[in-house]
Parts: sequence; C-alpha cells; structure tokens
Amino acid sequence: MKKTRHCLLGALVSLRGWCSYSLATSLLFFVIQVKAQTAVAPFVVVNGEPQSALMADLLLKEQLSRGAVNSLELQASVRLAMIQQGLMAQEAVKEGLDKQPGTQAQLGLARQNVLAQAWQQKFLQSVQLQESELKEEYRRQIQLLGPKEYRVRHLLVQEEATAKLLLEKVRAGTRIADLAVEYSRDESTKSKGGLTEWTPQGQFFPSIAKAVESLQPGQWVPTPVSSPAGWHVVQLDQSRAFIPPVMDKVKPELVQALLQKRLQEKMEQLRQKAKIE
Repeated sequence: MKKTRHCLLGALVSLRGWCSYSLATSLLFFVIQVKAQTAVAPFVVVNGEPQSALMADLLLKEQLSRGAVNSLELQASVRLAMIQQGLMAQEAVKEGLDKQPGTQAQLGLARQNVLAQAWQQKFLQSVQLQESELKEEYRRQIQLLGPKEYRVRHLLVQEEATAKLLLEKVRAGTRIADLAVEYSRDESTKSKGGLTEWTPQGQFFPSIAKAVESLQPGQWVPTPVSSPAGWHVVQLDQSRAFIPPVMDKVKPELVQALLQKRLQEKMEQLRQKAKIE
C-alpha cells in the first residue's frame, strides 16, 4: 500500500521489528561444536568429526537465496566450505579460541538468534487470522492514508536558514530543478526537480501534509517546513482524490501487518511475565 519512499514520507506498517540473523553466523556456531549431531547423517567427516547434512543444506539455501543456481559446482563448493570451516573450527578449539570471552559471547549470541528465529517461525505459523480481521485492518490503513494524494516539489536541507535562503531564490525566479541538484539532500527526488510521485497524504510527514492541504496547485508553502528528515521548501504540484487499492491486491501486506501485531502482543506478554533485573 506504499509508493516509492522519499524523504517527505512518514512510516506506516512494517515488519522491521522482527529479529534477524545471519545464516553464516549460525553456521559458524554449529560448525564449531565438537559433538557430533547423531540425529542427522553426516554430510562430510573432517578428522573424525561429522559435519551434518542439515548444516550443508542451510549453507546451500543461503547461496540459493543470493541468486546462485543449484548445480554440481555449487554443491561441490558447499562441500569444500564445510570442510574448510570444519578444519578452521578444529584449529580454533586446539588453540583455545573457543574459551576466549569474545568468542563465547559471539557463540552465545548466535545460539540466541537461531533459537529466537525458530521460536518466531513456530509462533507465526500458529497464528490463524480471520477474514474479518483483515477487513478491519484494511479499513484502518485506508483511513490512515486519507482521502487525497499529492505530488509535490520540495528541497530538503539540514538547516532552517538554508531553507529560507532557497525559498527566497525560488521567489526570485531561480529554477527549482537547478536548486534541487545543488542543494537538496533527498536523493530520490533531486534529479527530478524535487518532484515526488503521487503519494497519499497519510504517507507524508504530518507537518508536510498539513502545510499543503490548503494550497492550490503551483503554490508554495510560505515558510520552510520542519520534519524528522530536516527542513523543506515545498510546492504543491498537483492534488487529486486518492483511490485506494482493492483489498485482495494488498492482502499479503495486511497479513504481515497483523502478524507483526500478534508478535508484538506476544512479546509484551512475555515481558510482563519475565523477571528482569
């Protein structure tokens, strides 16, 4: 339900609150373990220590997720990587590196991240969303987006004094396209004369949306506008009624938003029950 973001936009819904982890880090944690994983057949045995097929599968999937093509060559490279990591891990243990506080902290964090990811996946798979919940979330987000959408031109700078100077230049007839290239800090619009895409008013920073709501196309906001991104010199280019996408088109985003909400609620429950010192 979002258009391309630029520095005028505020935030709506995302899943960025989820914990993330590196497959490489988790693989390092498992590879360094000196005990064999007896529940899974070994993929390769290095100096008597089995490296499990599950670990090899994780490493292969990581490469595939980066765009690699599954081939005999890729599988051979995975086998070589398993052997090399196993050898280096064994040498690290021989030299006592696994006893160093920094290494132990990294191993502990990798283990914690992997377990957290596994728990999240299990929890989210257990969530059952009702169609009525999706419809309510759809109505809520459409209301947040507002009845209008705008295209605006703007210059984004760090200091208010600079914004005032640029506004005077605009009023004196300087082309905003030239000013945008030279001064604007918004990389997504500076090469377009400061012009944004059509954007629902609810996706603008509130200060920007309020500043342009009473303008006619072509008018400038009379004073610089402040936002978390900096100071803006703003002109309303065009305005029109916002036609929201049909619900089916944005259902995946609605599902993600509701799953994130359930996850946050569950985390709050866990925090409330936890003994934290």
